[in-house]
Parts: sequence; structure tokens; C-alpha cells
Amino acid sequence: MKNEKLFVLLHKNINSLLMSKIHSAWLFMCKHKYILTVIIIALIVGVVDEDSFLNRHPRRVRIDMLQQEIANYKRQFTEADNKIHELESNSKAVEKIARERYHMKRPNEDVFVFDEE
Repeated sequence: MKNEKLFVLLHKNINSLLMSKIHSAWLFMCKHKYILTVIIIALIVGVVDEDSFLNRHPRRVRIDMLQQEIANYKRQFTEADNKIHELESNSKAVEKIARERYHMKRPNEDVFVFDEE
């Protein structure tokens, strides 16, 4: 009988202690609801969201890499465009490319090709 009373008394004390903790947490949340809302939104935007700050950094690195690639392709395009313009306007340039790349020669010339290894 004494054990039952002790158990009931202990159960009531634990229950009231737990309820007081929950009640004080609820009061804290009600008192600071705007701060908690800002913190929750900052966590969602900063960490959880698809466009979060954690996801933006790899995307920014990828964008920078692609912009460098675009600049490289533009440079290659300009070089090729200049070379085409030179070939269209200068017959000596056509002859130079024919001799260097395709080993062409004039009828009474000898061509020697050396491999650089």
C-alpha cells in the first residue's frame, strides 16, 4: 500500500515537472515567436531549400568554369576567323599552308619532311 502511494506521488511529481517544462518552453516560444520564425526561415533558405546557399556555391563554380570555356571558344573562333580572312585575301598564305600541312610542292622541287620526336 505504501509503495502504491509512493508510486502515485512520484508519478504526479514527474508529470507536473514535465508539464512545467513543456509549459515554460511554450511560453518561451510564444514570447520569442518572431525571432524563432526568422531563425527557421534562415535555416530553410540557408540549408534545406533547393536554392540554398550550400547549393549555390557548386553552381557558381560551374558557371565560372563554363564562362572560361566560352571565352576560350570565342578566342578560338576569332583565331579561325582571322585565318580564314587571311586565306581568302592572300594567295601566299594558301601556298604556305599547302606546303606545311599537306607537303605539296612545285613541279621541280624536292620536299624533305623531318619528324620531330
